[in-house]
Amino acid sequence: MIRPSLNRRLVLRLLAGIVLVWCAAAGWLAWRSLHEVDEIFDQMLVRTAASVFAVMPDDVARVGAVRLPDKPLLDSDDTAQRPAIVLRDARGELLVESAELPLLRFDPGDAHFHSVVHDDRRWRVFQRWDAQHRYWVQVGAPLDERDELLRKLLAPALLALLALLVLVPPIVFAGLRSGLKPLRRLARGLSAGADPAAASLTDARVPVELAPFTEAIDKLVDRLRRSLEHERRFTADAAHELRHPLAALRLELDLAGRGDDVPARAQHLQRAQEALDRMQRLVAQLLMLARVEKLAELADAGPLRLASVAEAALRDASERAAARSIELSLDHDGNDFVLGSRSLLDILVQNLLDNALRHVPEHGQVNVRVGGRDEQVTLEVNDNGGGFADAAVARLGERFHRPEGSIGEGSGLGLSIAWAIARLHHGELAFGRSALGGAQVSFSLPRVATDAAHAPGYA
Repeated sequence: MIRPSLNRRLVLRLLAGIVLVWCAAAGWLAWRSLHEVDEIFDQMLVRTAASVFAVMPDDVARVGAVRLPDKPLLDSDDTAQRPAIVLRDARGELLVESAELPLLRFDPGDAHFHSVVHDDRRWRVFQRWDAQHRYWVQVGAPLDERDELLRKLLAPALLALLALLVLVPPIVFAGLRSGLKPLRRLARGLSAGADPAAASLTDARVPVELAPFTEAIDKLVDRLRRSLEHERRFTADAAHELRHPLAALRLELDLAGRGDDVPARAQHLQRAQEALDRMQRLVAQLLMLARVEKLAELADAGPLRLASVAEAALRDASERAAARSIELSLDHDGNDFVLGSRSLLDILVQNLLDNALRHVPEHGQVNVRVGGRDEQVTLEVNDNGGGFADAAVARLGERFHRPEGSIGEGSGLGLSIAWAIARLHHGELAFGRSALGGAQVSFSLPRVATDAAHAPGYA
């Protein structure tokens, strides 16, 4: 099967258009030439008739009958022939007779042209009266003379057009081949085997028409590069973080298998179960982070109340907080409508609450405040724990980074996931000191104006 060719397609379409234009031009030229030759031919007959009247005497009685011989006007040109002339007086008496034409009928009407056939030749005849109606003239010329003149006029022009039609295809082909050079250069650049991410295809040599194409390829390559980098980083992080729990799991299982003491074996199995739980949480968070970072836009975004997200997260965390006698509270002013994904915002707020609960001592406090101001809606999570050290704030949100003095067995991915979700919503996270004495994490989103009765989560 022959593969489609852009060069062949352009050449064929251009040639088809050129042939159509050529045919139209040739037809117009032939029509216009015929019209002009007819005008010239008729004007010659009219001027000949006027010349005849100019040489005729005023006294008709002085004119005798004359028969014009069949004689060329110019011996040097066989096609040049004087017009045939028939002249009559007012009574219809024949004054001048032509040897070439048959005796034409006396038709003393208004001046006009008509055609006759004589000796298998078509003649163009013009007849008219003089101004005083003393003489009536008929002037005729064979139409083959007109056709010969038309041929002489058209032949060079049509030959030139034909030569142009023959020369245009190779010129068009060469021009298109030269014009498509940038495409071939791009193809060679892409197939050269070099790293496509090393340099951009779009440069000063790329024509304006190809710039959108190369820019799209550059964007695609950039997305692929970022995706591959993300996958490599994800694989490296997963391997690094899973190494410790897997080693701990293997150690505990080996110890449980070697020991004969039942209580010690149970203790080892318990620690192995904890290692499995940590590994499960880590894998779940890694998958969540990979899924969020891979998203380019929110497919399920809609208007919702941020306070309703906070209420759901507080309900889910209430059992853990009650086990350690931690007081949970929520404050909101009702001006908290945002555009976002409910499922992702649930994960973000749950991660912020999880971090707060991990760092709050027993009988501590965690307060969530939601409020709108200007064009922003802010959700704040405040606690009375140890807070953040000033030096650690800059690295908060990095993968697997746990500030010094962190409590619990977190993986350091919770704030990374929160940051990824915040960026996906065109929001941002901020860290500071809480009025309760501990840490404050703020999440800000653009506020939207919507009817509360139609917003999900409205209460």
